[in-house]
Amino acid sequence: MDTGTNHGPSCLRGLLPRPFLAGSLLAAAALALGGCGVVAENPTITMPSSFEAGASVGPAPMTISPPAEASPAAALMPVYWLGRNDSTVSLYREFFPSENNGDPIGEAVRAMTADEPLDQDYFTPWHAAESVTASISSKNVITVDISSDAFKGSLDSGMADRAVQQLVYTATAAAANARLTTVGQASSVVILVDGKEGYRAFGHVPLEEPLSRDPALVAPIWVIDPQESHVRGTDVLVSGTAVAQSAGLQWRAEPIVDGRPSTAAAASGTVELDEAHGETAEFSFTTALAPGEYSLRVYYSGQETGGDSKRITVTDSARTRDQ
Repeated sequence: MDTGTNHGPSCLRGLLPRPFLAGSLLAAAALALGGCGVVAENPTITMPSSFEAGASVGPAPMTISPPAEASPAAALMPVYWLGRNDSTVSLYREFFPSENNGDPIGEAVRAMTADEPLDQDYFTPWHAAESVTASISSKNVITVDISSDAFKGSLDSGMADRAVQQLVYTATAAAANARLTTVGQASSVVILVDGKEGYRAFGHVPLEEPLSRDPALVAPIWVIDPQESHVRGTDVLVSGTAVAQSAGLQWRAEPIVDGRPSTAAAASGTVELDEAHGETAEFSFTTALAPGEYSLRVYYSGQETGGDSKRITVTDSARTRDQ
């Protein structure tokens, strides 16, 4: 996603002044500043004001499934973040360098609490955990033991549920990426807090039973490659997944002018999806772009403010690299 060049202190960790928090923007910023040593009185990160539990919130169906969790390189680990998607908040994934410390699940979950997303439109409501360890059984049951300091934030019930699912998705993705789970067998996650069962996450979600992924929370449009800030050659291959909808899928490559995406696209087109309505489909397309900085945006027709986008750099160098 791409909303311009607003940059705040690094301690905000993704909670920058963009519209994803709707009427709760000030409270969210206060919470982030509280984590930086500024006292905030009972701040709460909430779902967008237009969201109502149980209501229809856009095109994401219950049957959506995430892309394959295998990283493009053995030295990378998957981490899930939250990001605003029209009137709700969805899950998105990025890959990060791994230190290969022998605990790939714990490493990924710790990064989820302590690191910043590459894409500035993503965010995390977690605080840096002092301790995260993980183990996995022969039946694909992952146990994550996380310290209680990671739950410092105050969230409403919708955001609390998404934060817990963020951990579930990250842990199961890290296990799959490290080939620790049995192919074809679903994974579940038991979350312990300071070594104990029964913690109530963010005051809302009871951690009493093994938790599975909620497929309804995955973003309906997902640009997987390139990632934010990647460098590509002039022939740019874009790939991702989207839920097939009656509104066709479109894309735009918008040059960055004075730090913001231009309203005049350097290239644009439609994206063909080969799945039935409501099903998740993979897509890819290639576009030729002159050297420069661009925002690559994929969205449903008529819903230009939604979708997903990535800001990339295009170079005419024969050898490209990812930043």
